[in-house]
Amino acid sequence: MRIARALGMPALTAMAFAWQAPDTVIRTTTRLVQVRVVAEDSQGRPVASLRREDFQLEDNRRPQPISLFAAEGSAQPPAATDSPASQTVENAAARNDYAMILLDWLNPRYADRLSVLDHVRKLLQRFQPRQMVALYLMGHESYLLHDFTADPAELLQALANLDPGLFEPDRAPTSRFDGRYTEDRAAAMQSKVEEQLFDFNIKVLDTLETLGKVADGLARIPGRKSLIWVTNGFPIVLDSRAVPGAKPAVIVYSQDTEKAIGKFNRADVAIYTVDARGFPAAPSYGDVGTMQEFSARTGGATFYQRNDLDEGMRLALEDTRISYTLGFAVPVDAAPGQHEIRVRTSRPGVTLRYRESYQLDDGPALPRRRQRPMLP
Repeated sequence: MRIARALGMPALTAMAFAWQAPDTVIRTTTRLVQVRVVAEDSQGRPVASLRREDFQLEDNRRPQPISLFAAEGSAQPPAATDSPASQTVENAAARNDYAMILLDWLNPRYADRLSVLDHVRKLLQRFQPRQMVALYLMGHESYLLHDFTADPAELLQALANLDPGLFEPDRAPTSRFDGRYTEDRAAAMQSKVEEQLFDFNIKVLDTLETLGKVADGLARIPGRKSLIWVTNGFPIVLDSRAVPGAKPAVIVYSQDTEKAIGKFNRADVAIYTVDARGFPAAPSYGDVGTMQEFSARTGGATFYQRNDLDEGMRLALEDTRISYTLGFAVPVDAAPGQHEIRVRTSRPGVTLRYRESYQLDDGPALPRRRQRPMLP
């Protein structure tokens, strides 16, 4: 798989994105687990006044004392400007935060990709992110467009020659979906369903494989990490809603999805999904429910039914401007493997977002990726 062009990548990220071992098991060797928490009121506004005693933390439903507490951020967000030059690059680079913008070229339509490119350019022209930001392209051949940088101009240059038509289907009829059915209408209809299922299956599995590899790479990078995935999602279950005429639950991706979400939680990556369709006039392929699943279970958020995609991405970048870091020591008798994290607050009317699990070292290996299921 092609990973990066000749961009002079620093050793840190070059090593982080060396996907030589796709089935690498990521484990933590520290006995201190840190959990990033975003607190919001009933209107979705950040709550900046919580204290250590306002939180309760559980490891596998066992209460744990909070041994580390930090509150970060201010009440006033930085304003968007007409040019990022008005803010210094050094201020962004000084933060130990990383954000990757993942451009999904597999699931959105061509017109939506054009819109995504326009809005990403608009974001980078008007806004100086607080984090180091990288660009990654998701396709049948996924690769890093640009390494982490604090300079939006470099990211804009990387987008200059990006073709929104990449990975458009351009397949001539094959022996599997050719004209042998043309004289049998029922067989021709079934062949069309099989062809659509085949294409959907390849697309979804390529999506899940790329997400897993991105999680593996980000796990090797220190600091706080966010993934802004601009997509229209995919259905976890392929049936007649996705492909008219398909059987109920003909293909199910629950296990693959669980594996991908688990990897992001172990890597401590919050996922923010931005619907590439904006505010669609009519339903199309995609699944906001899947986007919400990835975001909610990793401590991120979903931005959809809005045409200002650049604003959605900006809100995602600014989401942790006001946040809390809670830390607890792993109990000495804790069993290796995956541990559930629960964080609560005694403050009424406050909702918390955080990753749902962590992996303790010497746990069982993650299952290997399944082969693509064969269609009938």
